[in-house]
Amino acid sequence: MTDQVETRKPATPVKDLLFYILLLVLSLAFFATVRNNTFWHSSDYLYLLHAIKIDGDWREIFAQAPLNIFQPFVNGVFYLEYRLFGLNATGYYLFNIFVHSLNAYLVYRIVYTLLRDGIISVLSSLLFACAVGNYGKAVMVVSGINDLLITFLTLITLFAYFKNELTRNGNVKSIWFLATLLLFTLSLLSKTTSFSILGCMFAFNFFFRAETKRPLFGRSFVILAAFAFVVLVVKLSLLPEIPGLSDLAFFSSSFLRNFGSYLVRMVFPIHASDLVRDSGPLVRFIYAAATEIRVVTFLFILSYSVFGFVFGNRVIRFFIAWTYITVVPFCMFKFPSDWLNISYLYLVSVGFVLILASGTVLAARLLYQRPWRRFIPYLVPLYFVFLSQFIIQHLDRNYERLADSPSLDSFKTQLYQDRSGDQGEL
Repeated sequence: MTDQVETRKPATPVKDLLFYILLLVLSLAFFATVRNNTFWHSSDYLYLLHAIKIDGDWREIFAQAPLNIFQPFVNGVFYLEYRLFGLNATGYYLFNIFVHSLNAYLVYRIVYTLLRDGIISVLSSLLFACAVGNYGKAVMVVSGINDLLITFLTLITLFAYFKNELTRNGNVKSIWFLATLLLFTLSLLSKTTSFSILGCMFAFNFFFRAETKRPLFGRSFVILAAFAFVVLVVKLSLLPEIPGLSDLAFFSSSFLRNFGSYLVRMVFPIHASDLVRDSGPLVRFIYAAATEIRVVTFLFILSYSVFGFVFGNRVIRFFIAWTYITVVPFCMFKFPSDWLNISYLYLVSVGFVLILASGTVLAARLLYQRPWRRFIPYLVPLYFVFLSQFIIQHLDRNYERLADSPSLDSFKTQLYQDRSGDQGEL
């Protein structure tokens, strides 16, 4: 885990395109079971109802809806989906998978930009495409486009920022910085992610200061932070209320409990649900020891984080910091007011898959003189891929049952009434 990494020639655009196609095909195959699903979550219907309102008045894009969140960019994208797919849920799921594959490709580009190691970069993106660490829940619900788009904006904004800092010396007049500013603006028009983006930028400035030879608070970072602050003040002054303000808990036992629980969820995602009750005796046996497993897993994660910071290279340290920075916003709510949701781990899992891929590849390289044993470390990420597919299969069966739940009948009735009225006006 030193700073010596494998260097390779940059991939050509053709190779990049072929690799993206591979990620898209892999994502389509991995989530094949969800393509025939319908709308199953109340949030799906809230987005559809809001899309109908936008169809009648475009200013509804800027409304604090449908989840009481100011996110005009997401509202606009979902409205375009509604215009394209109507009430055909398959189109929404295919678009989710498409955005997911783009995110997996951005993981590859970011890791390669920082690490310059092709094998670790490819393995990281393949693990992300297979939903390792987040287990695909954001992809498997139509309204999950919210998390998918936010992650896309976060990844592409950070990629542009990293390229500007590493190749343009942080020039605020370069095309990379202008792209960063534009993409960062779009992220501010989504559910608030400025903390995660700025936090990751600051971590990059800290860990890569030897490469950039610039201060932690460089000009480009200060401009972006000041811009985010101004936008935040404007949003707070315009919004009638701050969503979830009464549930915020910065310094409390619930914050610490949520923090540890979310980290453990990436490694041990099984919790009390239909997934456990409907599974075989082996899963129920494992869940019987869930408390002990979670404690051991948390201690393992904590010890690995310390070990990585002490002995790891700057990229490992950066992505450990990434994991901790991106999980913090989801821990600031009192439990169980905001139930622990593995869909929130979608962005967080970027750091997890890089750490998993790095540990695997570096361990394999230590065994380079052992023709067969050097492949043993790859059993660990393979296990997580099978675990992810196992959970996706069980979640899919549960979601198919929820689609017929009587609790959604009122949403269905309102949807068809509003849609009929909207078409009548047209």
